[in-house]
Amino acid sequence: MQTENDVIKAVCNYLVANNYSITQQLMTVQTGVDIVATSQNGIKCFVEAKGETSSKPSSSKYGKEFDKSQVKTHVGVALVAAFKVKNEFPSSESIIALPDSLNHVALVEAMRTPIISSGIQVLFVSDSGSIRKLDPEL
Repeated sequence: MQTENDVIKAVCNYLVANNYSITQQLMTVQTGVDIVATSQNGIKCFVEAKGETSSKPSSSKYGKEFDKSQVKTHVGVALVAAFKVKNEFPSSESIIALPDSLNHVALVEAMRTPIISSGIQVLFVSDSGSIRKLDPEL
């Protein structure tokens, strides 16, 4: 089960492998945009990441999968952050990165059309760290 930090690490690896340079990489104890990167073309990329369990050992949710209600809240918070980025930096890439889990995927699929129409990208991160994009063509 992935924490937000696991998702951040996997997305940074993915971005670097795709020739982005990482200028900011925050962990769950820090506030702000989780990942800021720049493409070779100079396009800024802002990523808001969410995990599927708590990263804090003191939390009652540590090591336990978030339920549907918590997933809904986390995805909503990620989308709000992504919309704010899109509003402030319209020519940038605004991305949410989520675990490739049943609850996260189902919720995003239920909002597929408006997410794609907004220009916000979604990356799903598997337990192994591989990344798949929400395909706008489906």
